[in-house]
Amino acid sequence: MSHPRDPGGDSPRLGVGLIYTIAADSFARQAGALDYWAITPDMFWTDAGPAANPASRFAEMPRWVVALEEAAEHTPIVAHHIGLSLASTIAPDPGYLAQLESWRKRWRYPWLSDHLSFAMVDGPTGAGSAGIALPVPCDEEVLSLVAERVAAVMELTGRPFLVENPAYYIRYGEEEMTDAEFLNRLCDRTGCGLLLDLHNLHCNSTNLGFDAREWLAALDLTKVVEIHIAGGAWIADVWADSHAGPCPEAVWGLLDHVLPHCPNVRGITFEFHDSWFHTLGNDGLGGQISRARDAWAYHVARRAAV
Repeated sequence: MSHPRDPGGDSPRLGVGLIYTIAADSFARQAGALDYWAITPDMFWTDAGPAANPASRFAEMPRWVVALEEAAEHTPIVAHHIGLSLASTIAPDPGYLAQLESWRKRWRYPWLSDHLSFAMVDGPTGAGSAGIALPVPCDEEVLSLVAERVAAVMELTGRPFLVENPAYYIRYGEEEMTDAEFLNRLCDRTGCGLLLDLHNLHCNSTNLGFDAREWLAALDLTKVVEIHIAGGAWIADVWADSHAGPCPEAVWGLLDHVLPHCPNVRGITFEFHDSWFHTLGNDGLGGQISRARDAWAYHVARRAAV
């Protein structure tokens, strides 16, 4: 089934946001600093696991939740999950899905997202987390599996759901389709949108030696609802998606290249890990947000005004 409609639904065009960290709180409190926060809800609680008492399984981190409550009074919030493990062969966790929906109702996200990857795996002692997001084999069997999971989340929440292109450092051999084709077919089959992570794309093209712009040309950019930009670092001979420091110039180039072709984009999110706050500080964060806002104003706001 094809879904030609805008995958962002009735979600507003927010502008430029920042992934939530406590370290950036002082920056965000400046008037007009951000158009929205992107939170990773999984960072705001500890999860005792599926075997725990459902009433006490998810214990909220008080400091983080209080800060979020204050931020939500004046700043929209979108959700970027890391716990769905969309491509795992292990069945979705009903308790996690219930927590996801509870927080969606609480914070009223205009959209939510997760990654095209999996982390939950079967081991000798049962199911557990691999501790890292693993790449997805791009074949019809996995596409059907992921599409079923995505459709279930969309039905549960009633809100637009976005799937992010992941960073990967290896590829499976003899795959049935490219990852761009996989994402296109997933959007067509489910009506979901895309969270286009340009730094992930930069990592993949750098490490595996392909042209990022050719990859973008194969992607249906009308499905892009949110864009991620970030920095990274060399670790040995690999450019890692470490969210370290400012965006590389190559990522800014990809942003300017792709924005004119994303008619349904609602936001650009700058991601950084709070352990790297000392390399940016408030001034550095302001510079990244300002540069993203310039791109938004030139390519998106101007187009919307025509």
